[in-house]
Amino acid sequence: MNPSDRPTSVRWWVLGVTTLASVLLYLDRVCIGFVAKSIEVDFDAVAWDGIFQAIFFYPYALCQVPAGMLSARFGIRRMLVIYILSWSLLTAVLGLANGLWMLLLFRLGFGMAQAGAYPCAARAVRDWMPLHWRGTASSIVAFGGRAGGSIAPALTAQLMLFFALQIDGPAFLPSELIDPKLLLDRIAVDTVPPDGWQRRLAAGWSDTGPEADRREQLVQHVNSVDVVAELSQAADRPSLPLEVRNVLDGAERVPPQSSFERARINRQLWELLAPQAFKKLEARGWRLTLALYGAVGLLVAWAFWITFRELPSEHPRCNAAECSLITAVAVSTSAAAAPPFPWRLLLTNPSMWGNCLAQFGTNVGWVFVAFTLPRYLEEVHHVPVLQRGYLSMLPSITGMVALLFGGAATDLFTRRVGLRWGRRLPIVLTRCVAASSYVLCVVVLQGAFGPLAGTLALVAALIGVCLASGFTDLGVPATWAFSQDVGGRHTAAILGWGNMWGNLGAAVALNFAGDVLGKQPGIGEWTNVFLISSSGFVLAAVGALLMDASRPLVEQ
Repeated sequence: MNPSDRPTSVRWWVLGVTTLASVLLYLDRVCIGFVAKSIEVDFDAVAWDGIFQAIFFYPYALCQVPAGMLSARFGIRRMLVIYILSWSLLTAVLGLANGLWMLLLFRLGFGMAQAGAYPCAARAVRDWMPLHWRGTASSIVAFGGRAGGSIAPALTAQLMLFFALQIDGPAFLPSELIDPKLLLDRIAVDTVPPDGWQRRLAAGWSDTGPEADRREQLVQHVNSVDVVAELSQAADRPSLPLEVRNVLDGAERVPPQSSFERARINRQLWELLAPQAFKKLEARGWRLTLALYGAVGLLVAWAFWITFRELPSEHPRCNAAECSLITAVAVSTSAAAAPPFPWRLLLTNPSMWGNCLAQFGTNVGWVFVAFTLPRYLEEVHHVPVLQRGYLSMLPSITGMVALLFGGAATDLFTRRVGLRWGRRLPIVLTRCVAASSYVLCVVVLQGAFGPLAGTLALVAALIGVCLASGFTDLGVPATWAFSQDVGGRHTAAILGWGNMWGNLGAAVALNFAGDVLGKQPGIGEWTNVFLISSSGFVLAAVGALLMDASRPLVEQ
């Protein structure tokens, strides 16, 4: 074969930059779930992190279809670059906010800017990949999103701590002592003998003098106390919280060699002994972390602009053989000539409403993994910030692996049983298994695996969440491929329509979960959150039974 007759590989470069945009999409989105608690404490906004996270999903959901239409009118290349630059700028300036209303305004704009990303990506996959590769290519783009979501918790935790330590070191600042009385009540100085460790820890507090001076005095004392030495002498050491004993045991096995490291461990112990009395160390670093993420978005937008073209025939490096391989439909379709959107057909099509119900229920079940898991690990299992960041990655990593299998699975099913069941079956089965997975988390909360701060309970809970995440993502490529199969020239807007309902589900779930949990949730409240999430997956399975990819919405 003449080398000029071989198809070029531009489609894979296009798929690569589209996937890179997907990585950034979820990196910037999921990192907010990790910094939300720090923002709440920074602005003294009680129990508002659920509202702050949920408010993103309303503009994100409602702008999906308009964003898809704009992409069809002005082109994927131009509009996706605008979307990336917009949400990156809003990520960066979020760290400059000096009030709650400014934070909420930036968050609303962030949701609007991100709305067009996946509709653009779906249209790019349809126009650049052959039909028999659509499911796999969609799984790769979705894999990028999960990759961004999986690295976001650990990377955000590392960056927040890095910036926090670079700013002022590990010592407490007077502004980080939220409630001196709460601190003293927690270590119960009035109920211990004169030589007890609690009294020695609290010895720096004075009941006389100006409030500011007393706070300064107490903070200086807190920073000067060697907590490891004090707790090592405690006669009632077995009664200390398990998470405190774990840190203490580690410090005794490997004693810190520098004063900096001793101060960091002392602060960690203080935060565990009186978690509501102090601002967390990492809270200092959230602003610079978001600014850095915003800067990365400039590089991603540049990479997409220089790589992507609307159609294979318009790309200077894409030869005729590759254009022919991708299919004549993609080559002959002009973005500027897109016909009016078929609203009447959309609103009267049971298959499309089944897709909406499936995506709504899926996000009700999945949103816990992306946004509420860090809080669950902190408040139920008392996992420290760095470990919490790494453990929060595990469900997303499971989902990443599942996505790759999900794309191949839906393509295989389609070849064996046709489009109708080839797209429908993976969604139904995966949602049923995901619903069952949360039952394990409920069993953990009931104490079947021992103390909640113990290793066995933590591992069992993570297995349940990882299974829910993995089976959710196993069915995602089938959902994308369904939109590409039925959407034709309107793929971006059709995917946006289903995505809109999915993200309304996420918004409703976050608001509802915030109301259920409240400020200090107990076992019952966390159990209810898992049951709600499981019910969402059941609803998604019912909706998927109505989906029929063999019947396009309009002629292709």
